[in-house]
Amino acid sequence: MEVDIEVSARHVHLCKSDIEKLFGIGYELTPKKQIIVGYVAEERLTLVGPKGTLRNVAILGPARPETQVELAATDARNLGIEVPLRLSGDLVNTPGIKIATENGTTTEIDHGCIVAKRHIHLSKEDAEQLQVATGDEISLKIDTGCGRALTFEEVIVRVGNTMTVVHLDTDEGNAACTGKSCKGICFSR
Repeated sequence: MEVDIEVSARHVHLCKSDIEKLFGIGYELTPKKQIIVGYVAEERLTLVGPKGTLRNVAILGPARPETQVELAATDARNLGIEVPLRLSGDLVNTPGIKIATENGTTTEIDHGCIVAKRHIHLSKEDAEQLQVATGDEISLKIDTGCGRALTFEEVIVRVGNTMTVVHLDTDEGNAACTGKSCKGICFSR
């Protein structure tokens, strides 16, 4: 099955209390662009690690129950933190990080940094066609014609009322020469 692939750069999902610590009591993030999981906010953050800083980091809204920072492995190395590979929301025993706004307001989370496992959001119809369910794994072949065709294994399935799209991080996207988006072929393992 041919699917759309989107490359997801580093970003932060903030909980309500961290939004208020960083931007003020009662503050609401400003939606800039709608995406499959909510929206990209106008506001940007800086992540400060023991060895480096990442500026202009996107915030995805709406607020979540717990703050989560999603990085590529390269980002984590540049920050100087060891970050586990996890599904979104699986934040137990993950490292924290200092988060700052452009005006210098900061907060520090004691956990919540992950490298997100590559995953596919499948419509119910497409999941039925592939005969897979949430939590299953599929394979994904990408060939953009750049001479770096790849097949990714262990792509986690998430079935819902959404369009079908694969999310890779920037390290994975760069390895396959995808640019910001491209097409791929997914198949059951």
